[in-house]
Parts: sequence; structure tokens; C-alpha cells
Amino acid sequence: MASHEQTRMHELIRDSPPWWQSSKLVQLYFLLLPALLTSSAWGFDISMTNGLQSIPEFSKQFDNPEGSRLGFYGASSSIGGLCAVFIWPFFVDITGRRLLVFIGALLVVAMSIMETFSTSFYMFAAGKLLLGFGSLTSQIVAPVLVVELAHPKQRQAISSLYNTSLYIGLIIGAWIAYGTAGLSSTWAWRIPAILQTALPTYQVLTIWFCPESPRWLASRGRLQAAQDILIKYHGQGRETDLVQFEIRKSSRALSRQLNREGFRTVLSTRGNLHRLWMCAVTAIASQCCGSQLVANYLPQILDQVGFSSTKEKTLMNGLIFIASWLSAIAAAFTIPYVPRRSVFLSSTGLMLVLFTIWTALAAEYVKTSSKSIGIGVVAMVFLFNMTYCACWVPLVIAYPLEIATTKQRAVFFCWVYICINASSTAVTYINPIGLQDISWRYYIIQTIFIALVFIAIYFTFVETQGRDSFLDVSEANRRLTDCSAGYTLEEIAVLFDGQESFDRAMVDVAVGVGKQMELDDGRKASVVATETVESKDA
Repeated sequence: MASHEQTRMHELIRDSPPWWQSSKLVQLYFLLLPALLTSSAWGFDISMTNGLQSIPEFSKQFDNPEGSRLGFYGASSSIGGLCAVFIWPFFVDITGRRLLVFIGALLVVAMSIMETFSTSFYMFAAGKLLLGFGSLTSQIVAPVLVVELAHPKQRQAISSLYNTSLYIGLIIGAWIAYGTAGLSSTWAWRIPAILQTALPTYQVLTIWFCPESPRWLASRGRLQAAQDILIKYHGQGRETDLVQFEIRKSSRALSRQLNREGFRTVLSTRGNLHRLWMCAVTAIASQCCGSQLVANYLPQILDQVGFSSTKEKTLMNGLIFIASWLSAIAAAFTIPYVPRRSVFLSSTGLMLVLFTIWTALAAEYVKTSSKSIGIGVVAMVFLFNMTYCACWVPLVIAYPLEIATTKQRAVFFCWVYICINASSTAVTYINPIGLQDISWRYYIIQTIFIALVFIAIYFTFVETQGRDSFLDVSEANRRLTDCSAGYTLEEIAVLFDGQESFDRAMVDVAVGVGKQMELDDGRKASVVATETVESKDA
């Protein structure tokens, strides 16, 4: 594609009206809510893991789990999710996006009911494990569905916003646990467990109203259906120039050979190996930089600094998730206008400073048992988690999707979730053991890990914001300050694979369009021939 055509496409994206001025886009984003809320079910489960530890009736029912038993309880959802990552990716291109969201949400509903009526610790943990399997089944495809349906002008913001719904589940779960903590029966923990069915039930009932991914439809040879969706929602019923450009991109999916090539060649180039490394660092750091300590084991942290009552712990649990969610939401709307690498570096650097202060205060509390020092630790926990959420919550999804090429997106996204769940399983199991055995000294290990992540980002992460090798320098600089123009995946690929990757991608587009034109011409010729024969017979 010529440079002026690419420039024209960016201008069309930039000049598109805001989504709230387009009735069809408003309708589209409303229909996308079931997919956008996928992380909420996962967040509710994390909140349950945390909140139920503060409820005496739960500990009494299941013999006060601690150490390795508590670690297994906390890690069970991640173990289930890890199993899902190794199974469902092979079916994504067959089943489509919506079916897996439906299956995953249905499993979460069923396992929440199993948790509610559990009679033993291992029955409850088994329910959590299978719930994690169901939740990740949905999460494998939901963000891809969101990204592939979103209008190009809002795609960055929507993909950044997607993972913030995690905190909707965290907040709801935390405050439900706060409200039921005072009950003197097993319903103190059974009520949060049964209410966990609410969000996935909404998904089960509404996901089929959401359109299917145009790119998946095109990959199955249903190009007309893909075109109809793009025309209806992105073009307000008209085949605009921007819609035509999107249709040409979707036409590449007509060749299933290209999709298979994406799986076969993912390890064949330095560019792809670089992508795999960046996806792995992003995924692992999102779980192992201290966030799992706060998300899953906040009660233990609070116990160690003098906040030991049920009311104090459940209240802190609810407040910290609200503060973190507000931080993540603000970041989701800001990140599209800020260089990605700068966000990673500034956030991780500040996390390192805050965690170092947290560690020092925790060590001082052991010596003095000062209430003010304990409050200082809690303040650092709040600030640390808010800083984490300003970067890692939105970008753990948005950044890997941004750096992956179209035909290899499913491969890289599965790799992201493998790394997320493997690292989450390990750190969630280890955290309570470390906190119990070596107390505040465990934070030193965590501090060193954050420092290593900062170094990895500094030396290996690529800036994808405002980069465009197809425009002159003045135009590229203008884009850096006017990020509403948007960027294609093919352009970002040049940062990893060089100019040849863009040329090959454009050839793929031409081939796809050519094949579709041949198919259309063949159908038209067949119709004309049939009509001619029928007219002669008449």
C-alpha cells in the first residue's frame, strides 16, 4: 500500500466522530459489555481468596488453612487457568469468540454454586480450580473479541480499559465480604460465594447478542458477514473509506494457510523472539511485582502491622480496591496519549521506591510495634497498588495485543496467558509461605525482583507510541502529540521485523482481495449463466 494511502487511513481514523455521536457505536459498545466484564469474574474470585481469610466462620469451617494449604487455596484458580490455556487455543479458530465466552461463564456459575455448598476444604479448592479453568476460557478470547470489534479510533482506549473490569469484581467481592463478615453462621462465607454467580450469569444470557469478530468470520470464509458488521457499526450503515480499508485488512483472513503459517513461524525470526520476550516480561511482571501480595494475602500483611480485627481487614480490603480501580480507569483513558515505554518505566520505578519504603517500615514495626509505623505500611500498600494499577492493569492486555501481528495474535495472546497463570500459580503458592516463615524479609526478595523488571524494561522494551516509518519526521512528530490518529498492527510490526514485514503484509492483503474478487466474479458468472439458460428455456 502506498504511503499516501496509509496516511489517508490515519486521517480517516483521526477525523472520525467521537463514539458517543454515533448511535451504532454506542449500540456496539453496549453489546460488548458481556465481553468487557470477563475479567470481573476473575476479580471476584481474587477478592474471595482475600476476603474470606478475614472471616472467622470460613477459617473455622475449613480448619484454619495456613502455609502450604493456604498457598494451594490461593493458587487453585491459577492452576485451573493454566490448564485452560493449554486446551482452548486449539479450538479458538474453530468455535469463534462468543462460544468460548459462553462456555467459560457457564463454568464459573456452576463452580460458584459448588463452592457455596462445599463441605470440605478440598471440595472448595476444587471448585476454585475449575472456576479458574472457566474464567480463563472466557479470558482467552474476550479481549480479542473486544479489540477486533472496536472502532480503530477507540481501539487503544478500549483495550486498555478491558482489564480494569477486574476491579469491578474485586470491589464487589470485597464489600460483600465486609457486609457478611459479622454473621455468626456459615452464610458469612456462603453468601459471597453464591453472589459470585451474578456477573457470569449476565454474560451467559447476553453474549449471543454481541456480534462475532469480523476477522474470525473472514477467516472462516464468511467475508460478507464480516463486511456487514463493519458497515453497520463502523460505517453507520454506509461503506465508508475507512470501512473499505478495514474490509481489505479482514480479507487477509480468507487464506487459512496464512493463519497456520503464523503458528509455524512464531519462533523463526528475531522479531518474533523479541515479541515473545516482551510478552513474557509483561505477563510475569504483572503477577510477580507485588500485586498478588495485596490481592490475595492482604489480611496477612495487615496482621503483621497490627491491624488484626475482622472489621479492619475487610474494610481495608474494600477501600484499597476502590482506590486501585480509580487509578486503573484514569490510566486507561490516559495511556493512549502517552508513550508506552515511559509508562512502564515511570510506574515500575515508582513501585520500586514505594516497595522499598514499605519494606523498611515493616522492619521498623517489628522492632517498635508503633501504631504510626503500621499506618505508614498501610499507606505504602495503598500507594504501591495504585501505582501498579496505573500501568500493569491496562497494559498487560493492551501492550501484547499491540505488538503482535494480526495473523499471530492468538499465538502471542495464549503465550501471555500461559506466563500469567504459570507465574501467578507459583507466586500465589509461595507468598503465604514466605510471609509466614520469614515475615518482612520476604519483601526484600520482592524488591529485588521489581528492580530486575525495571532493568528488563529499560533495555528491551520497544516504544510503539507515535512511531511510523511511512511518514516523514514532521508527520511522525505530529502523531506523537496527536494520538487520536491511531496505528495499524502492520506499522508496529516494522519496529520488530523491518520494512519487509509491511511489504509482505500488503502482499497478503492484495492476495486476499484478489481471491475474494475471483470468488465474487465466479459467483456472478454462475448466476449470469443460470439466468441465460433459464431465459432460453422460457
